[in-house]
Amino acid sequence: MCARPLRMEVEVESCWLLLLLCCMALHSEAIETVNVVDFCGQNIRGDGMIVNSHQESKKYYFVTMGTDCHLTMQASSPKDKVQFHFRFFLVYSLLRVAPLSPAPLFPESPRGSAPFNPRLEPTSGESLGDPCHAGSYVQFYDGRDRRSPPLGPPLCGKSPPRPVLSTGNYLTLRLVTRGTQPRVDFVGDFTSFRLGFNQSECSNEPYFTCRNGKCIPLSLVCDEKGIDNCGDGSDLEENLTTGCKAGQLLPPEPPPPIATPPPPFVKPPTAPVPTRINCGVPDSAPSHESVT
Repeated sequence: MCARPLRMEVEVESCWLLLLLCCMALHSEAIETVNVVDFCGQNIRGDGMIVNSHQESKKYYFVTMGTDCHLTMQASSPKDKVQFHFRFFLVYSLLRVAPLSPAPLFPESPRGSAPFNPRLEPTSGESLGDPCHAGSYVQFYDGRDRRSPPLGPPLCGKSPPRPVLSTGNYLTLRLVTRGTQPRVDFVGDFTSFRLGFNQSECSNEPYFTCRNGKCIPLSLVCDEKGIDNCGDGSDLEENLTTGCKAGQLLPPEPPPPIATPPPPFVKPPTAPVPTRINCGVPDSAPSHESVT
């Protein structure tokens, strides 16, 4: 009769152990990498990901003409927003479409190019209405598709732009190549975050509080790729007080016990011993018997 409760207790402990191992495996999972031209028109959701322009990023340019491709990033929680930070950025065209010619756009066809014969001009010069002057560019939208409000102007050039923050839990990135001889190559990081100035927003969930007031999922802290998801470096191993091991944040060490010094030895006071002893009775007249 006593064997059944013991067996059930062992099974419950085994289930808890399996659940703990699964959570640890999920936490230590490497950050995924996606390519815009391969995930064209799709939605990706997660704590954070590395987003490349194409598979051969940092090796070869993406040079396909007439590309119009978008990728939507969704935060892991409805409470979160999306941050995108470029670490490497090259987006331009050697020969751009002239402003008077229609821009050849072929939606959701990253590898296709269509026959067209627009009037082309060199990349020198600027256009008043188009900061990228009819060349290739990247545009962000504050929502789940290109019909959402644009976030900032079109981005192009050879310097990484400033980080882009959504107001909700969706952010859409659109890549457009115009003209001939486009040169596209970028690497960026997509991060789910929430503002942690109200500590209750982060304290009840597995989130890490950055020094700048943001909170990011614990799965992004101390990652093996050394990605600055906080934006201020506070989630990197060299700036953590607890340290890292195998891409995981170590729990804080308990504070060392405070040694209490022994109480100081105090010598008890001693009563002074008089040097002259008067055995007589003070303030009394001498006895007549003592007078000789």
